[in-house]
Amino acid sequence: MHICLYNLTTTTRYGGVESFVWDLGRELAARGRWVTIIGGVGPRREHAPGVRVLTFPFVSRRFWQGLPVLRRAYAEAKLLERLSLAVAALPELARGGYDVIHIQKPYDLGPALLARRLGGARVILGCHGEDFYPGDTLLAPRVDAAVSCSHFNAATVARRYGFAPRVVFNGIDTGLFSPGPPDPAWRAAAGADDRTPLLLFVGRLQPWKGVETAIHALAHAPRARLAIVGDGEDRPRLERLAAESGLAGRVRFLGTVERQVLPHLYRSADLLVATSHASETFGIGLVEAQACGLPVVATRFGGFPEVIDAGRTGLLVPPRDPLALAAAVNTLLDDPQRRAAMAAAAPAWAAQFSWSAVADRIESVYDEVARRATLVTDSYHFWF
Repeated sequence: MHICLYNLTTTTRYGGVESFVWDLGRELAARGRWVTIIGGVGPRREHAPGVRVLTFPFVSRRFWQGLPVLRRAYAEAKLLERLSLAVAALPELARGGYDVIHIQKPYDLGPALLARRLGGARVILGCHGEDFYPGDTLLAPRVDAAVSCSHFNAATVARRYGFAPRVVFNGIDTGLFSPGPPDPAWRAAAGADDRTPLLLFVGRLQPWKGVETAIHALAHAPRARLAIVGDGEDRPRLERLAAESGLAGRVRFLGTVERQVLPHLYRSADLLVATSHASETFGIGLVEAQACGLPVVATRFGGFPEVIDAGRTGLLVPPRDPLALAAAVNTLLDDPQRRAAMAAAAPAWAAQFSWSAVADRIESVYDEVARRATLVTDSYHFWF
């Protein structure tokens, strides 16, 4: 079976969906599947044994948003960016001999369905968010199957498209993300010693990630320090907020770090805080942290409650509530035995998100649509 994992940003940026595609490609190739990743021309080219990577040019959404008529049309600009990639990639999609084209965004429905008509590949829609746009409801019901990263996201998709995707959680590399000793040098770089509690945030610095809630909460957790790992458009505002709140000395912005370094960070912190209040359908960082034995305090929003065993591996709090976040943090910081019990339970809980388990579920979807296609073809030949 030849599988095409098609997603523009896989090769242009870093993030949850992008890592999902790379890791899925590696796992499928290790199982003997023939895998091609197709993305946009960009800087991210990882080592993926057995995986062919093809990149094609595209016109960035920033160009489209520069046009007055599209200045505030975010979804439409992203759609045009994706369609500009499809212009270059469609011949390969249609003639590349693929059995399955697995897309990760509804923006790619049109090109994938056209490639199916021209080349016969089955189309799998992967659902990771709410990337809806005018007209997508006409295309989505035509896919051969759909998978969603959480029950929360599946319910959102069902309300939009009228069908429920199969839930297949995102996966993590449990060989990389696993318990281990803390790194004192990293704690020192984050502004904490052995006696200073260290909170960790990992993620893109976007407004909906709610990092200001963690900064405000820090004022009510006077012993703790906060290390913020990641970068994004919201960083300047967050740095100003920390300074204006008198917390700059207790907050460290560490920027983007290599994925291979993340386990050292998770093993060296005392708690992970996750503060999103929008657009959060899974929470890969929460799973990675738990796999490393780090308890989590997260907002009760989106897919977060599905990836935490509340009370056993972490605590859930209301979104945008610094006092509730601080209370949960202080509860665990003041109870080392409970925190240690959560740390011990977390890796076993996270094992269900290992790539071996996730790939089993995705392969079952691929095989199912392939069998249906074979049955249709055999029926056609029987009658004609």
